[in-house]
Amino acid sequence: MTNSEPTVDSVGGGGRGDATRQKIAQAAVELVAELGWDAVTTRAVAARAGVNPALVHYHFGSMDVLLRSAVVAALEREIGQGVVPFTTSTSFTGALAGATDAIARFDPDTPTAALLIEAMVRAVRDPELSRLIVGSLAEFRELVAVRVRAAGDDGATTNLPPEATGVFIAAALDGLLLHRIVDPSTDVDGFREVIVRLFDQTTRPTAATSAAPTPGDTP
Repeated sequence: MTNSEPTVDSVGGGGRGDATRQKIAQAAVELVAELGWDAVTTRAVAARAGVNPALVHYHFGSMDVLLRSAVVAALEREIGQGVVPFTTSTSFTGALAGATDAIARFDPDTPTAALLIEAMVRAVRDPELSRLIVGSLAEFRELVAVRVRAAGDDGATTNLPPEATGVFIAAALDGLLLHRIVDPSTDVDGFREVIVRLFDQTTRPTAATSAAPTPGDTP
């Protein structure tokens, strides 16, 4: 992911300073989940992290940078688990199944889940946060498009437009994640079955077998 702001996981060079940054970032995530994005203050974060308020500004510059960085780190850490199958699976449907399984493993009852929901709402009013999130979405869509092109080269898919397929799959998986956060009982297994079957060419009917008979046709 490329952006103009440092992420929680990448700021600094390690050691005690890195541990302090991690404490501050985790405190911010917890407070966003408890209070909401706009209610989080420097003093509240410092108190939760057990550090001097000056350290929050020292390590992140401002609360906006801190919270945006926390969102980017959450996307890379949590949502990134759903990206891995598209880089490792030997089949396109296997990648879809693996990404769905990653969402099934996501714990919706965590501060990170609440942070992601808050971030989606905040991004509507925060152009910089929107840019960071859109950057992550664009990378994932392109990764899916690359796999669609590769599958097409192997004769494994129909003539699906790669970029549009990337948008469709990214939106479907993101929607599933949001449903899981709001409703943990969401049928992820059913979603997995449907999306795999949609893209599984071995179960897709051919034009000859799928054509509906017209009135007057003989058996």
